[in-house]
Amino acid sequence: MKLLSRRGGINRATIILLILIGIMLIIIAIPSWKVFRYRSEKTACVQAMKSAADGLIIDYLGNLKDRSVEEAQLVLDEVMPARDELCPAHGTIYLIKNSQGIYEPFCGIHADDKKLRCRLNASRAKTLLEGELEKAEKEKKYGAEEKTSSKKDEPVSTGVYLNGQTLECVLVSEEEDLHRGTGLTAGYDGIVAFYGLDGEGSFSSNKTAEGEICYFIYADESYAAIWRADKGWTGTAYD
Repeated sequence: MKLLSRRGGINRATIILLILIGIMLIIIAIPSWKVFRYRSEKTACVQAMKSAADGLIIDYLGNLKDRSVEEAQLVLDEVMPARDELCPAHGTIYLIKNSQGIYEPFCGIHADDKKLRCRLNASRAKTLLEGELEKAEKEKKYGAEEKTSSKKDEPVSTGVYLNGQTLECVLVSEEEDLHRGTGLTAGYDGIVAFYGLDGEGSFSSNKTAEGEICYFIYADESYAAIWRADKGWTGTAYD
């Protein structure tokens, strides 16, 4: 009986050891898998952007017409009906006019120009946030139930859909001590966004009405884009 018990103990120890080894291998493999997935998605995105760009070039050469960005979007919808799915990671697609006057697609996740990427994402996030706040104000005006935080110390935030994910824009009462990318600033991580309203906290501007956004900051790992009603856009993404 003692021998059997000893063997059983060895078996259990072996199983536990194998489980621990398996967990360690998974932990080690996760970063490599994330890198592999990002590179695979970027490769597919670059190919899709090239096809979309070729379609816009063909349209331009065929019509020799200086289109507006809205017209260029319609053209892209025609040549590539699933435009919203061009990027496998669901990156937001922007249209940027080049020096020849031809619009080129630009991915909010994979484009190589990180500064421009930050600027475009910041501007898009601010526009979406303004729309969400306007919608919330209308709901409040017409008697819809106002959504409030269940915890008094929990920050108020408004989510906007950007680059395939919900970005939480957090309401603050004073400017954040954030002037560079989150990868270069202690206390921040990943992609963040904050905003301030005229008349709340320390925010006030003669360019906005009470309750309107007068401060907005968007920062990714590399750069920050900061908007103030009286100064416009600044930050390392604009340096």
